[in-house]
Amino acid sequence: MAMITNPRSGGNRKGWDGIRNFLAGNRQIRHEEAVTPDQVRAVLADFASREVDLLIVNGGDGTVQSVLTALYGQNLFRRPPVLALLRAGTTSMLARDVGVAGRPLAALEKIRDWRGPAAGGHDIEERSVLKLRQGADGQNLCGMFFGAGAIPRGIELFHGQINPKGVRGEFFPGLILARLLLAVFTGNEKLLPPAEMEIRVDGVPVPENRYLFTLVSTLDRLFLGMHPYWGKEDAPLHFSAVRSKPPCLLRNLPYLMRGRRTRTASPENGYFSRNARRIHFDFRGRFTLDGELFEAVAPLTVEPAGPARFLKI
Repeated sequence: MAMITNPRSGGNRKGWDGIRNFLAGNRQIRHEEAVTPDQVRAVLADFASREVDLLIVNGGDGTVQSVLTALYGQNLFRRPPVLALLRAGTTSMLARDVGVAGRPLAALEKIRDWRGPAAGGHDIEERSVLKLRQGADGQNLCGMFFGAGAIPRGIELFHGQINPKGVRGEFFPGLILARLLLAVFTGNEKLLPPAEMEIRVDGVPVPENRYLFTLVSTLDRLFLGMHPYWGKEDAPLHFSAVRSKPPCLLRNLPYLMRGRRTRTASPENGYFSRNARRIHFDFRGRFTLDGELFEAVAPLTVEPAGPARFLKI
């Protein structure tokens, strides 16, 4: 058993003395710190040489994204370990869906007392992760949530103007969402310009080129409990997109955020959602992968990797 900590994540910046004391009393947990993706990779390479089979991730969504990239984009382990995600970030969207419940110290105590898979293996959940490749020779990035359009714009606002002190939890992302919706309904394209892109889902073009947002995820739950997918296909990637200035958005949005399609939320009106195996994006601009911002400078391909195994107790 091993644990990797990002001391700069939202839940660790203000001190984590309780966790340090816990680790001092539980020497069977090998512990290392890492901040940058290169540091994460170096720590995991060492853990791989020791054949670690359970990896605790004490960091935010960006730290989890670096871990998933090292495990499934760079294949450091012969068999990737079971992942136990702690809610130690600013939002911890991934840990709230596929992580260990409770505050980090309480979660660590549950992990310490865990005796292996329960009957039927219900405490281990397998979930595909996203593998994203940019251009023909681009480096693989892995994560569980990709977003473009309004989504990276919201992250910029969250970390810049509205949440300068790094307040944790789901309230502030909800506040950002409300601000962006106000920009949509007032036509404020200076704050929220449409994203121009071409999309192909399993080889089939999506018949729009200006989008309010588009996303791909393997999470069941986003922040505030949202589940904005309503496709029924048997495939691992949840894809959703809404064109710029669609009709009936105010009426449809509360239903779509819960995964319930309405009569007017149709492809003809610019509302798209399906489960898929490969999605191709061609645009220039910012996108997010698990809350980290990247720049699209070449076409992107998103496909499944894994499946990853997550401890949920």
